Amino acid sequence: MSRLKLVFAAILILFCHYPVLAGEPEQKAGQTEKDAIMDDIVVTGKKEDAAEAPAGAKVPAVVNSTTKSELKKITVLTTDDALRYNPGMYLRKLYPGGSIPLSIRGTYPFSPQTLVQADGIRLSDYTSSGNTRWSQIAPEEIERVDVIYGPYSAMYSGHTLGGVALITTSLPEKMQVIANASYMYQNFKAYESDYDLDGYQNHFSFGDKFGNFRVFGLFERIENEGQPISFNTLLADNGGAAAGNAVAGYDSDHDFQNRKRFIIGDQGTRDITDTTCKLKFGYDLDSNTQLNFQWVHWWSDQNVDNVNTYLTDAAGNKVYSGSVNVAGLNYNIGSSTFYFQENQNEGDVYAIAFKREPEAGLKIRVDSSFNNNWKALSKRSTDVPPYSKWGGAGTVTDSETGWYNFDFKSAYKPLKWSAVKDHTLTAGYHFDHYFTDSKTWNASDWKSEIKTTLNDKSEGKTGTHAVFLQDEWDITDKIMVYFGGRYEWWRGFDGIKARDVSGSVYTTELPDRKEDHFSPKFAVAYNPDTNWGFRFSLAKAYRFPTIRELFYANVSSAGIVTLTNPDLKSEKIFAKDFTISKKVGWAGEARLSFFENYTEDTIFSQTDVYKNQTYYQNIDEVRTRGVEFQFKKKGLFVDRLDAMFNIAYMKAKTLKNDNLPDSEGKIFPRAPKWTSKAVVSCFPTDKLFLTLAGRYSSKAWNTLNNVDDRGGYGGVDDYFFLDAKVAYKLLKQVTISLSVDNLTDELVYMYHPYARQMIIAKLKWEY
Repeated sequence: MSRLKLVFAAILILFCHYPVLAGEPEQKAGQTEKDAIMDDIVVTGKKEDAAEAPAGAKVPAVVNSTTKSELKKITVLTTDDALRYNPGMYLRKLYPGGSIPLSIRGTYPFSPQTLVQADGIRLSDYTSSGNTRWSQIAPEEIERVDVIYGPYSAMYSGHTLGGVALITTSLPEKMQVIANASYMYQNFKAYESDYDLDGYQNHFSFGDKFGNFRVFGLFERIENEGQPISFNTLLADNGGAAAGNAVAGYDSDHDFQNRKRFIIGDQGTRDITDTTCKLKFGYDLDSNTQLNFQWVHWWSDQNVDNVNTYLTDAAGNKVYSGSVNVAGLNYNIGSSTFYFQENQNEGDVYAIAFKREPEAGLKIRVDSSFNNNWKALSKRSTDVPPYSKWGGAGTVTDSETGWYNFDFKSAYKPLKWSAVKDHTLTAGYHFDHYFTDSKTWNASDWKSEIKTTLNDKSEGKTGTHAVFLQDEWDITDKIMVYFGGRYEWWRGFDGIKARDVSGSVYTTELPDRKEDHFSPKFAVAYNPDTNWGFRFSLAKAYRFPTIRELFYANVSSAGIVTLTNPDLKSEKIFAKDFTISKKVGWAGEARLSFFENYTEDTIFSQTDVYKNQTYYQNIDEVRTRGVEFQFKKKGLFVDRLDAMFNIAYMKAKTLKNDNLPDSEGKIFPRAPKWTSKAVVSCFPTDKLFLTLAGRYSSKAWNTLNNVDDRGGYGGVDDYFFLDAKVAYKLLKQVTISLSVDNLTDELVYMYHPYARQMIIAKLKWEY
């Protein structure tokens, strides 16, 4: 507690006395105050930040915004990097490429409790765990990112328990061409594994405006070798009496429960390829009205084709399976312990948007999109390597998922009627429809997709209709009160499980579900002057199950469906936030937030101690309490120095869990108590800038009952990463940069290993 008191004392001093410490931008001789301000803006790149916050980010909650000029100061190889230094936020990024989950304020990263949208298009995959395919947005097209903390706006559903990340891109005002190329490298070492891994990223985009018509297109591709993320292990306690083929080469340590184990190999590096093609068209019907269309085609491949066993026999031959003698203990290594795998994913996104936003009068926004992930093919060997690399027995999983979304929003401030002229009314309607159809086949040749029998089939749909209404009432020029409400009608339907039993396919239809709920919202804000702000927000929300959570099941070899939970309840959320904010000089701000999220019936895959079965169940009560502080300043101490710092303390606790009583009173998984980020950028000249950044997280847990006290592979480590970037403008249109992530080459495990020191060189041409 003494450490916590010291942190609070330091924050209080900053809040009260910062103007004395920091000073203001220097006003040169002969300059007006306005000229001095403009100098500060030019130095820090403010000129680029023309894009306004979207209407969806104007909510009674904490909103952390990152502009285009701020993104240029940090390394943004893939779009998820744009959120890397936000307070209270965690991105499980093992390597560049692929889908990455997002956690905000202690939400479980593999639960759909956050929302990611880009230009009104929903990127979060709510068919399962809410993963986001960030490659659908290229870093070069981002104008700004606004992160809303918590479910305090009636415009959003209970999937926003953690918050919403809104990515804004733009269409060109004049001709623009961007081309860049990046090279990345890391040397990954862990146990007996040692790999030199590299990758490439290429981007080309073109845009122009012809009268009222705008067009933009891009092609982006990343090819990367990712480090092994899985290691094969044998527990010493499970070994038998000495027997079998004597082997050498293994490593050993203790697992997350402090049990001795032997590490016998890794699953090999991952060849990752993400490719995105995009076309955007816009038409200005008038100065306040736009019609936009967008099409995205993407494909993503991940292959594991060089499994690595550490084991060798007396003759030096590699050993992948069979009865072996490890340190005087006998183990039987299965034929599919080391396996090869190929994943091929492909899809399209279609979106149309209409926006009318006059300065006064009725504002309207309509967004409609269809995410069609029409190919998700996963092939895996089950025979013994190395010959299984080219074929043989295995499994083939063929899936199709997707979702439709429609949102209508209108806002009106009736200035003509004095009785209600201080009210801003916003109303809207939302519709979504999610579907998934997945089949897993046994295969006589996994490589050639020669299928035999149906091993598993899963199918299901969910859908939601919602209406909302909110009122922002400016009682005085210093006091604002917000009232909002959202009513949702949800259902899960057409759930099917099937498999082949004795030559016949047994199909079971799972029961449909439907619910409807009302979610009230309230906030009051007080701004005593232009520098200080105080806001208190309350919200209730409901998070409905996804298709995977609702229709997750197992089909036995006899065709019996088990591990379903027809009584799975929706999550019920009561969120609170009290925030104090203060402007600090020119282009500076500080914020202190206290928050609590109380959730009933949290959906989580856990083991029922009474049935000894693992499936999706409800945890009765989970409570997260925390404090967040953030400080940002352009021109800190001197004109050419910008800084950002944040720190968060959080305690997420399982209060009640009847299915696993041992977890009660324990810290909820993947919710570290302390997190902190900092970014310092300086501009020695107009052509050169340097950035040093840091990321810290205290230890978290993987298990509900916190039995994983140790870190290492399979556990969760605390970490401190240093990142650095230097960029130099060679010519008016040419910039080169060199970045290093994980500067001190730390080996960190979030169950799986993170990348080691990553060096990234980039050449960019922009017209």
